[in-house]
Amino acid sequence: MKSLLSSLIFIFLILVISTPTFATMVTSNGTGGGDWDDASSWSPSGVPGCVDTISILAGDVIEITTQQDYESCGPIIILVYGTILFPENGSKLKLPCGSSVEGLGGLISAPGDDNSNKISICTEWVWESDEADMSGSFSLRLGALPITLVSFEAEIDNTTVLLKWTTAAEINNDYFTIERSTNGLSFEELGKIQGSGNSNVLKKYVYSDKKPLKGISYYRLKQTDFDGKFEYFKLVTANLSETEDGICLLNVYPNPCTGNCTINLDDCPLSSNEVDVQLYDAAGNKITNRIQPKNSDSDVSFHINTANNLSPGVYIVRAKTGNKLQTQKVIIK
Repeated sequence: MKSLLSSLIFIFLILVISTPTFATMVTSNGTGGGDWDDASSWSPSGVPGCVDTISILAGDVIEITTQQDYESCGPIIILVYGTILFPENGSKLKLPCGSSVEGLGGLISAPGDDNSNKISICTEWVWESDEADMSGSFSLRLGALPITLVSFEAEIDNTTVLLKWTTAAEINNDYFTIERSTNGLSFEELGKIQGSGNSNVLKKYVYSDKKPLKGISYYRLKQTDFDGKFEYFKLVTANLSETEDGICLLNVYPNPCTGNCTINLDDCPLSSNEVDVQLYDAAGNKITNRIQPKNSDSDVSFHINTANNLSPGVYIVRAKTGNKLQTQKVIIK
């Protein structure tokens, strides 16, 4: 009996030791957000504990009204697609060593008039409320950023999506990872591209997604250091749609648009020799309309200049070719 019990204990210990651990993901609720301390603000329901990744979804506002102290946890990554708001003086977000806060089109804001609202990593303050809001693409972490990213774009070439990015400087950069998603939240890894280690000159990279998904795909760039630390960069989108006449490709890039954007309509077999591209604001008001003759074997490009009296916000691009209509949302910043 004692021998059987010893064997069972041994097997149990082996199972415990060999059982793999998995990263935990907690997201905001997707219905507007709420207070960090409110369990209903999160999915799955419950205030985040010592998790690996916290994601603030686009459109959600998570308010930090009381101090959130995670310094005793392991490293935490916070992905900010939406908004983290410090509405009251004194509230702080304290993260453990090795953590980072990655801006992926989101916002961190503290409208108070003092510097009592802060974010710390490993007991060091990385952001204070008397500093400017953090928005768009940003990274809060200790130490120098591993790379300086100049651009990251998705372009459609026939039935292939080309992911192109340029760096101005790299520090201990091991490799890049390209990830793809259908919803901007759950990502799959497509492949890796070797980094340049240490560099202070412009470096250009290209990755080809030769089997892109139909419809809108979200692409994300991840960079990993030689020591395993990593950071994420902004999302880009590509829209690959198929009609009964063949492949018709509407693409707006870069998206979100922070300067000049390009509207491309590529390789559309048309029943009409004209393409009608229209731009609407979020309220449905037509901003501009362009009609251009088009041969079936040519591409059409239009440019959006954000300095041309376009207020920040969400716009809709509509491209009509013959009896085919395509739309894509573009964010102007």
